[in-house]
Amino acid sequence: MNTFNRLTSVKEVCECAGLPCPAELEAVSSPLKMFTTPYYAKLIKEANFSDPIFAMTVPSPEEVNAKNDCDPLEEEKFMPVPGLIRRYPDRAVYTATLNCASRCRHCTRRWQIIEGKDSVWKETLPKVLEFLKSHSEIEEIIISGGDPLTLPDDELIEIVSAFKRQGIKVLRLGTRMPVTFPMRVTKDLCQKLKAYSPIWIQTHFNHPVEVTPEACEALKNLVEAGFPVNNQTVLLKGVNDNSHTLEKLFRLLIQNSVRPYYLFQCDKIPGTERFWTSLETGVQIMKELRERLSGIAVPTFIVDRPALEGKVPLSYAGAKNNELVFFE
Repeated sequence: MNTFNRLTSVKEVCECAGLPCPAELEAVSSPLKMFTTPYYAKLIKEANFSDPIFAMTVPSPEEVNAKNDCDPLEEEKFMPVPGLIRRYPDRAVYTATLNCASRCRHCTRRWQIIEGKDSVWKETLPKVLEFLKSHSEIEEIIISGGDPLTLPDDELIEIVSAFKRQGIKVLRLGTRMPVTFPMRVTKDLCQKLKAYSPIWIQTHFNHPVEVTPEACEALKNLVEAGFPVNNQTVLLKGVNDNSHTLEKLFRLLIQNSVRPYYLFQCDKIPGTERFWTSLETGVQIMKELRERLSGIAVPTFIVDRPALEGKVPLSYAGAKNNELVFFE
């Protein structure tokens, strides 16, 4: 596997960022072990939860007694075989690994992520490919996890090429590496993946602070290799729940040829309550963004409905009797 010099305690994170460690947080022991990269930790400016990177990285005291819910979006109901999540007729998600470079405290699959758990794909991919042989209506696969870019180049290419040989027409690669460890997105890796285009890259920037020179270099490598890059942002209370922060983020993304694709309402995962906003907050933010940004910089506001409709887009306007109706 690719090795990451991960930091695994609040004390290590603060030391890396050159900040004093708050005594009340040093002793916090979450059932979900924290880990992140030194690169990402160095983006922290203050050792408290008002800092967006600190908030997304460090467990809060409220997490300690969080109920363990390994499948909050009921994805197992949509798994015809282990590792393949099929909620729509023509596409499916493949969880290639349960490993990440950094555990996001708001992650939907936060209970499933296991540091160093890279070999899942070797067990599940043969069964997934066998299933796809009799389901040719599935034309698109999203390779996700965990983060598939935690895998070595040769293993990642083996997975990608296997889906292409199976006849999958479009691949999406979901990764937060441009944010948490952008040095992983090398020109060499991009050239290897280019042979299997079209591959769409789905990344996950939540705050303007994350759009560093290193991140921009990683995005440049992807774009120059011909990959369309979409970004999925999660609306997080205390991190980015205002239009000014998101406006700055989305402007930076389009300046780097990245399309703001989705703005997600934070999933109601046990232990993430500190990040939850109201639906009205998201609708109001979208209204303000549309008033200030061009269409290419405005994402679709999405709520994920477990076991029901899937991703549901929200807007600040609707229609009644062939007339526009604006929400208050």
